[in-house]
Amino acid sequence: MKVISAVAFFEDIEQMLSEGKSIELRCFGSSMQPYLRGDGSEIIVASPFSSGELRPGAIVLFRYRGNYVCHRIVSRQKEKLLMQGDGTVKKQEEVSVSDVIGIIHTIIRRNKKPVSTHSKAAQRYWRCWLRLSPIRNCLLRVYRLRIKIFHHYLRSYISFH
Repeated sequence: MKVISAVAFFEDIEQMLSEGKSIELRCFGSSMQPYLRGDGSEIIVASPFSSGELRPGAIVLFRYRGNYVCHRIVSRQKEKLLMQGDGTVKKQEEVSVSDVIGIIHTIIRRNKKPVSTHSKAAQRYWRCWLRLSPIRNCLLRVYRLRIKIFHHYLRSYISFH
């Protein structure tokens, strides 16, 4: 098995996207919870985009301080984008349009069902989640505690049976 660096991996992804190809990536990390589970069970499909698609609510893959991040656009001022993960409360990233390498139009959920990130339901989710900013931290704590408890009981169940 050949191991490549993350830098080389994402350089290849950038190249494929610039050639007009879409790519599928497993989603890891908690910064987009609860919209994305972040446990590797979901796949995000990154696609090429036009500048007009980069509007608040869109989920994009972008370069930020030497890393590659998948977050949602919170606001846009000409060529500047303010980004934030659904699972973060205070941290935001400011990037330029040129830092965006792909847009996420589709998520393949763990049940293998593809879901559009641009559907009316997805847009309602984001608007509602945005309005919940004052209590989002509490909601995220409850969500993550629920996941932790579920995994604890699942491990206990498996070890006893």
